[in-house]
Amino acid sequence: MHIIARSSLMRLLNSITRYEVADWVKFRRTVTSPDFGWQGAGPKSIGFVQSIVDNDHLIVSFCSGEARVLTSEVIKVIPLNRGQHVQLKADILEPRFGWRGQSRDSIGTVLCVDDDGILRVGFPGASRGWRADPAEIERVEEYKVGNWVRIRPSLTVAVHGMESITPGSVGVVYSIRPDSSLLLGLCYLSNPWLCEPEEVEHVDPFKIGHQVCVKRSIAEPRYGWGGETHHSVGKIIDIESDGLLIIDIPNRSASWQADPSDMEKIDDFKVGDWVRVKATVPSPKYGWEDVTRSSIGVVHSLEEDGDMGVAFCFRSKLFLCSVADIEKAQPFEVGEKVHVLPSISEPRLGWSNETAATIGAISRIDMDGTLNVKVSGRNSLWKVAPGDAERLSAFEVGDWVRLKPSIGSRPTYDWNSVGKISIAVVHSIQDSGYLELAGCFRKGKWLTHNTDIEKVQSFRIGLHVRFRAGISEPRWGWRDAKPDSRGIIAGVHADGEVRVAIFGVPGLWRGDPADLEIEQVFEVGDWVRLKNDADDWKSLKPGSIGVVHGIGYEDDAWDGTIHVAFCGEQERWIGFSSQLEGVSRFVVGQRVRIRGCIRQPRFGWSNHNHSSIGTISSIDADGKLRIHTPAGARAWLIDPAEVEKVVEEEEVCIGDWVKVKDSVVTPTYQWGDVNHNSIGVAHRAGDGELWVSFCFCERLWLCKGWEVEKVRPFRQGDRVRIRPGLVAPRWGWGMETYASKGEVIGVDANGKLRIKFRWRDRLWVGDPADVILDDTPSPTEASNGGFCS
Repeated sequence: MHIIARSSLMRLLNSITRYEVADWVKFRRTVTSPDFGWQGAGPKSIGFVQSIVDNDHLIVSFCSGEARVLTSEVIKVIPLNRGQHVQLKADILEPRFGWRGQSRDSIGTVLCVDDDGILRVGFPGASRGWRADPAEIERVEEYKVGNWVRIRPSLTVAVHGMESITPGSVGVVYSIRPDSSLLLGLCYLSNPWLCEPEEVEHVDPFKIGHQVCVKRSIAEPRYGWGGETHHSVGKIIDIESDGLLIIDIPNRSASWQADPSDMEKIDDFKVGDWVRVKATVPSPKYGWEDVTRSSIGVVHSLEEDGDMGVAFCFRSKLFLCSVADIEKAQPFEVGEKVHVLPSISEPRLGWSNETAATIGAISRIDMDGTLNVKVSGRNSLWKVAPGDAERLSAFEVGDWVRLKPSIGSRPTYDWNSVGKISIAVVHSIQDSGYLELAGCFRKGKWLTHNTDIEKVQSFRIGLHVRFRAGISEPRWGWRDAKPDSRGIIAGVHADGEVRVAIFGVPGLWRGDPADLEIEQVFEVGDWVRLKNDADDWKSLKPGSIGVVHGIGYEDDAWDGTIHVAFCGEQERWIGFSSQLEGVSRFVVGQRVRIRGCIRQPRFGWSNHNHSSIGTISSIDADGKLRIHTPAGARAWLIDPAEVEKVVEEEEVCIGDWVKVKDSVVTPTYQWGDVNHNSIGVAHRAGDGELWVSFCFCERLWLCKGWEVEKVRPFRQGDRVRIRPGLVAPRWGWGMETYASKGEVIGVDANGKLRIKFRWRDRLWVGDPADVILDDTPSPTEASNGGFCS
C-alpha cells in the first residue's frame, strides 16, 4: 500500500487540470494560507486568469487587484456570462460596491465583465450597469425539473445549437446540469435538447383535466386534424414526459394527440362570468348575428359538448357559441365610475338624455350585464351596455399605494429600485391607466400602471403609529426612538414623508411611512368585543361586548392600553387594543332578541323567552341594554353580548332566487305559465317592479317586487331528489323515479338544473321546482354519525 504525500497529490491534480486565460477560478476550501498571501483577496473571492506564468503559477484578476497564486491553490468555477440572470447571494449583508438603490430580491442581467474582474449588472429602470463582485453574485435558479417552458420566439442562435428546434415550441424541463443549463423535453424530438435558461421562458403548465383547443394561429397541427376543427374542445386525460398531450374529445371514439405548442387552454367558465369573443376568432361557431367584438355579456348556460349560452343586454335570446370562441372579460362592479367610450357615437341602449361627457356610478347590474348607472342630479338610472362603457381609474390624486404582493420580482417600470414594502402617493393620473407617483425615499416622480399597485390606508394627522415589526433600522436612523416607541402623526408631506410626535422624544421625528404601522386606537364611546383569543377576566369571556371609556397613560405617554367598561363589572377592563375588535353600536329604537345559543341570560329572562322581540329604550354607560316589550311592564335588562338585531325582511336583489308569495292570489301582471311552486331568478329591477327569469319561459316574467320572496338557491354540489307527489317533471322522468338521488352538477342563470343521478351516464335536466334537497345521509355518512355543513 502506497501513501501519497499531500504536495504530491496536489501536483498530480494540477497536472490533470489545465488552465487557460479567462478561466474563472476561486480558492480551494482547504487553502487557509496561500504561499504568496491573500494579496487583498479573500477565501471566497472569485476572479479570472489574467496570464499563465508557468505550469504551477497563475496571475488572477480579482476585484481587489491582480494576485499571484499557485495552480494547486485554486479550482475552476462556472463563469457568469453576458445575458445571464443573477441576484445577490442571501448571505451578503453589504455588497462591496454598495446598493445603488437596488433591493435584495432584485434580479438583474449580466452586461459584461471588466478587465479588473468586476461584473456589470443591469437592472430595470437603472440608467447604467451596477458594479458587483462576482463572489457576491449567483445565477438565478429560475427553473426546476418538470417546469413547462417555451423556447423564446425571437431566438435565432442558441449557445448549444438549434438542431431542428422551432422557436416558440413548448416543452418540459427534463434535467438541470451543474452549470444551470437545461435539458428540455420536446414531443417532436427523440432526445432532450440542451439549452441555456435565458433561451426559454416560463409558460403556464398544462395539467390533466384542462380543457383545450387548437390555437387560431395554427393552420395545421403537428399531428394533423383528424376530423377536428378550431371549434373542437377536448379534455387532457394524459401527458407524456416530453409534454405530448393526450386529449379526449366528446363523440370521438379514440383519443387525440397534440403538440402543446399547438394548443391553448380554455378558461374554466362558470355561469355568471363576464365574457367577450376572442380577438383571434374570425367567426364564432354559429356566426356573429348582432354581436360584435366589443360586446360584453354574461354566461347563462354551459353544455356538456362545449357550447355555451351568453346573455347580452341588447338581445332577447341567448347567444350560442363554443367555449373556444370566448374569453373572460373584467367584470364591472357596483360602485365603479364609468362613462361611454369616446369611440362610441351611438350606445347600444341609447343616450337617455345623457352625453359623451356624462360620468356616473354603477348602482345596479342586471343578469344580462346591463349597467344601471346613477348620474348626479338624475332621478332615474341610466342603462348602459357593458361593451360601451369604460371604467374610470379607481385611483385619485392623493391616494396612498404600494406594489401588489402578487406582482412578483419583476414589476413594470421602476419598482425594483423602490422595494415591495415602500409606500407612495399618487401625484397625477395619466392616460391609458398610468399613474405618476411620489415617494419620500427617492427624488423625482416615476410612472407605474394602476394594475400593479393597490391602495393602502392613508397616514393622516392624529393617527397613532408604532414601528413596523421586524424592522432593523428606519430609513433615516432611530434618532432617540426605540423599536417599541409609539407616537402620533403631527404632519404629512405630499410625498408621504411624515412627522411624528414620539412619546419621550423631543421635537418631531422624521420618518418613512413604510417604517411605521398604524396602531388601532379606539375612541371613547366606541363599542368593542373581546376577541376569541383574549384571556378570561373575572366574569368576562371572549365575545363580551363593552364601551371604551379611555386610554391609559404613564408619565404623559400612552402605554398602549385601553380602558373598557363591561356591563356587570364594577371595575374597568384594562388591556391592549390587539385583544379587542370593533362592533357596530347599539342605538335606542333598535329591535333585538336573545340569541338562540344563550340558555340563561346574565340578568335573567324576566318572564320572556327566545321568541320575545323588544325595542331598546335606553343604554347605560357600560353598554347594558334596557329593553321594552309589549308583554312587560318593566324594562328588561340584557347584556349586549347576548342579543342579536332583528333584521326586517330584506329587499330582493338581482340574482336572488325567488317564488311568488303564498299570500298573493293573483299577481299584478297575471300568472302566465308561472304558479306558486315555480322558482326563478331575479334578472332585472326598476321602479318597484321585478323581471324574473324562469327556466321554462323564453321571456322574462314581470311582477311587483313585493309579490315575491327569497328562497334558498340550488348550488353545485347540492344533493337532491325528486319532489314527492310530483306527477310529471317538466322535461320528463327519463330513467328516474321518486327513489332517485343525485348531485347538482350545473346551474344555469335562469335556475335550470343539471343533475347527475347515481348509475347514470347522462345528466338529467330539471326545473328547480321539481326537486328538493336530499337531507338523508348516505350509508357511509350514516355510519360515521352524519355530517354538518
